[in-house]
Amino acid sequence: MQQQEVPWMPRSSDIPWTVALINPHGDRHLAFNDTDGRFYRLWQHRPPQPLHAGVAVLLRPSDVDQIIKYAAVWIINNSARPRAYALSDEIAVGTKALVAHLATQAETL
Repeated sequence: MQQQEVPWMPRSSDIPWTVALINPHGDRHLAFNDTDGRFYRLWQHRPPQPLHAGVAVLLRPSDVDQIIKYAAVWIINNSARPRAYALSDEIAVGTKALVAHLATQAETL
């Protein structure tokens, strides 16, 4: 069973990278490391946790546009790196899962 996250607002010192998606509800904060092309979940009392980009999409569906945009820019600028292919696959998997979930929800209405 997963413990409920206590809402908090990160300070700039809590965000080790320049790109962050701060949730106004105080939970599920994300950051993007432009060096390694990876999303991270920010926690109040733990180090940042690397995330599969698809998990980032599912964690923050309201920010799917920003998640895709940061990933796409990184992929374009780093197309020769193996991580570019992995990141594009992760985004595709997460977006597909989100669309499938929303389609299922729409069917039940």
